[in-house]
Amino acid sequence: MFNNTSGDVFTPEQRGAFKTFIDNGGGWLGIHAAGDNSHEAWPWYVQNIIGTKFTGHPMDPQFQKAEHPATRHLGPTLERTDEWYSFDKSPRGVPGVHVLATLDENTYVQKGPFGQELSMGEDHPILWWRCVGKGRALYSAGGHTAESFSEPAHAKMLAGGLRWVLGLEGEGCSPNHTNGDKP
Repeated sequence: MFNNTSGDVFTPEQRGAFKTFIDNGGGWLGIHAAGDNSHEAWPWYVQNIIGTKFTGHPMDPQFQKAEHPATRHLGPTLERTDEWYSFDKSPRGVPGVHVLATLDENTYVQKGPFGQELSMGEDHPILWWRCVGKGRALYSAGGHTAESFSEPAHAKMLAGGLRWVLGLEGEGCSPNHTNGDKP
């Protein structure tokens, strides 16, 4: 689990070991900063684990309430406060990526520092999964604040995601894996 892991945290040898671990059936759960732009020096991670490139988050205000469709244990929408990440493109178009939740951009302001435009349009994913080799990867762009982890719905989503990446629940991954949007 990379819980707000930011920066270049692995040596080249450790990167190779992580890639081998995932390719051979390991699981990875990334939370918030695990998908920020501090990982750009490792293209394999950005392309194969995250599947899109972080572009920024709002700053005025930094933390905002927003709505997003949610996962199976939740209703069709959920309103919560977080630092909402934007990406250069939706990962939905990346082969093997399955989006589980998107933001409704009509419910918050998408302006970054100095008025930077952060809108992704009608498709603004914040939670997705994919198989990488035989491994499982799930990324949640939510989870910046400490309060996020005491929210029952957010905590339940993370626990379910962790159970999936650990192979304790849901279908597995294989080179020919396709199972719709259910992890």
